Amino acid sequence: MTLHDAAMTKFGQWWKRMLRSGYAMAEGTFLHGAPPERHKVKESRRAWLWGLGIPVVAITTSVLFWPLGAAAFAIYPLQAVRLAIRGKRSLRENWLHAAFLVIGKFPEMLGQLRFFILLCLGRKSRLIEYK
Repeated sequence: MTLHDAAMTKFGQWWKRMLRSGYAMAEGTFLHGAPPERHKVKESRRAWLWGLGIPVVAITTSVLFWPLGAAAFAIYPLQAVRLAIRGKRSLRENWLHAAFLVIGKFPEMLGQLRFFILLCLGRKSRLIEYK
């Protein structure tokens, strides 16, 4: 099963897997996020911060204070550098891992958004297939 899950060869497969992960994170937080478990609460907040909060602030400041506000987008490559430096793999693997961790916050947030929209509509999600 591990080999099957890891055998993603296309960016679209990875993106859908991250959407599914975000959906599951939101559902887990919704069901078990209260103390004492606090299941996936930190991870969920991080996805909202990096996937929606920072882009909204960066776009707003860019519109209001161009070009100075556009510098707010530099936080993404800086985060990738920070994560790559802290990595424990080879240099190449650290950079790839860091880049995909940063990019992955967007589909994670979208997966969470999907969960909450469907929750508000009283509907259940179909399985998010990524292969």
